[in-house]
Parts: sequence; structure tokens; C-alpha cells
Amino acid sequence: MALAASSDLTSSPGEAATGGGRPLRKVSPARQVLTLFGDYWWRNDDPLPSAALVGAMGDLGMKEPAARATLARLVRLELLEQRREGRRTTHGLTSRGRAIIEDEALWLESFGVAPVVWDGAWSVVTFSIPESQRALRHTARSRLKFLGFGPLYDGVWISPSDVAALARAELLALGVPDVTTMRAQLDVAGPGGPQRAWDLAGVGERYEVFRRELVASTAELTGAAALAERTGLMIQWQAFRGVDAGLPAALLPADWPREDVRARFGRRFDELGPAAEDRMRWHVSRVDEPLARGVLERRLAES
Repeated sequence: MALAASSDLTSSPGEAATGGGRPLRKVSPARQVLTLFGDYWWRNDDPLPSAALVGAMGDLGMKEPAARATLARLVRLELLEQRREGRRTTHGLTSRGRAIIEDEALWLESFGVAPVVWDGAWSVVTFSIPESQRALRHTARSRLKFLGFGPLYDGVWISPSDVAALARAELLALGVPDVTTMRAQLDVAGPGGPQRAWDLAGVGERYEVFRRELVASTAELTGAAALAERTGLMIQWQAFRGVDAGLPAALLPADWPREDVRARFGRRFDELGPAAEDRMRWHVSRVDEPLARGVLERRLAES
């Protein structure tokens, strides 16, 4: 389950590999850890033994020193809290970490599941940030992309979703000094219409690449291979939150692949579920056998 609210969780390359040995490109170790929490420990109030987390991270291709450094970083980011009980160390989600996973769960359970209903109006955000504040400009743009906006012009961003008020609140919270938002009809001159704010051809190709990978992912995997493959597929699906704004069918090319790919992903995720969950239970049971019963059985095909 994902965790895309912070660019800190997405930008650095990870060391993970899928079950077939393919590297997960541009995946931060922090995202991998929170994905493990989301897929196997969602809404469980008990903290996870750190040794179990490190073991699962090893299945994803991360060496122990890197895994422990990642856990420490997530504590510093106030996404995880560390506890020590005797000789045992555990890590659990903070309120901030839980909020990120809950937000991602809402997206995961709806995005691509059914056609998008649209009233024909657009959310429009205009803002101005001085050249001297380049870091803030980058952060603001990243946040707008995460919310599903695309840049129609420099400083003018649009989304078909009703998120103008949310965008205003988040930009002001970031410290953007000059923000204007509205919800309105758009009449955009020039080729491509408002859709040109997004690279639809590029996004469509990404869907096709992922669809081909899902078609090829048919092996009956067990143990570490199942956990790694399932996590790798989940992280790849999560990445579409940052590139597909969820445009309605009226604004998309014919046969847009979003719903077909979501259905294929959900089926494969579920197929890998029993073996991957058994692997996670094994990691937890090595430290605390009764606690292993808390590993989540999560299914997506019927979401």
C-alpha cells in the first residue's frame, strides 16, 4: 500500500528486486518499508518486531545495514516510532505514518476500479513563487502532481477533480505566498485542449509496459520470491498515482488501459497473497509466534 504523500519516500533508488530478480527502479527503501506495513500490518495496533521487518526487507534485496538505516530514517521522519522492550526492538506506525497509509488505501481501493464520473468542471490553481525560492517551487509542483493536477501553462495548473480547495490549503501550508483557486468550465484554444497538461502518450505507454509485465507474471512463487514479486507489483501500481491524474473517459484516448491494468494487477496481487503472507508470518513468528497471527490477508480483485 502506498505512501506517496512525501517526495522523501519516492525519489531515491532502492535495492529491492522482484521475485524474478528484476530491480525496482527509483524506489526508495522508505517506500518499501511502508508498503510492507500497508500490505501486511494495516490497522494493526501492535508494533512489528524490527528483526521481522529487516528480514522482509532482505527478501526485497536490501542488505541488513541499509534496512536498519532506513528504519532509523523513518523514525527521524516521524513515520515510525521505535520501542525497546528488554532485548526486543519494535517499530510501529506513528499517527502521520498511519494517515499516509489510510490515504493511499482510499486511492488504491477506488483508482481504476470503475469509470470516473465527471461534471465537466475543472479545478484551476494559479500561483507565483519568486525565482529565489526554487526549492519551494519544486515542492509545490510535486504536491500538485500528487493531487492530480497538470501544468496547463507556467503557474496555471488544472485538474478535473474537485480538489481546488484542497490544493489551496496545501500550497498555503507549504508557504506559497500567492495562490488563487477556482472551479470552472474551461475553453482552451490550441491543439490538444486541456488534456495537453498531461503526457497521455507517455502514461499510456507506462500502462502497456506494466500490463506486459503482469501478463508475464504467472509463475507459482513461494517464500521470499512471492513476497518480493507482490511488493514489486504493488509499488509499480502505486507509481501511477503520480502520473495518471484519473481523467474521465471523455478526456482520454479510446481504450485507455487504466481499468484493464487495475483488474489484472488486482488478480495477480491476490494470487500471490497466500504465499507472500505466509512468508511475512514466518518472519514475525521467528520473534513472536502468537504475533504472527496479526499478518493481514488483503485482497484487491473485488475492491
